[in-house]
Amino acid sequence: MFGAWSDPQLKAQWFTGPPERWTLLRRSLDFRVGGHEVLEGRFQESGTVTLFEARFHVIEPARRLVYTYDLHHSGRFHSVTLSSLELESEAGGTRFSYTEQIVFLDGKDGTADRRHGTGIQFDMIEATLRSCGGMQ
Repeated sequence: MFGAWSDPQLKAQWFTGPPERWTLLRRSLDFRVGGHEVLEGRFQESGTVTLFEARFHVIEPARRLVYTYDLHHSGRFHSVTLSSLELESEAGGTRFSYTEQIVFLDGKDGTADRRHGTGIQFDMIEATLRSCGGMQ
């Protein structure tokens, strides 16, 4: 499970926009404390460009990850987020807890959209790990 965040090839499989509607413009991952991650892409139907810029604060392999990220929509500063992932081994797998604390800067409460998008990402993580034999 930790590899889904730390391995650039695995992360590229799940941390992306919908392939039928979104075009990748830029991606980078410097996975270390103080390192940065960037993901930028464009939605084809609306032309909206999304820019995700993260910085890693705490990395405890196979145990904990804490990072912050800024999200921009077509040049507008949309939100700032503090994210934490905690992992715990258990019989037959890994139990995880994921928390986000978000400040929306555009005057709108985007909580429902964020929950929806995060749910899709966790479904994609599961599919990615199953396809590479990382889950049973």
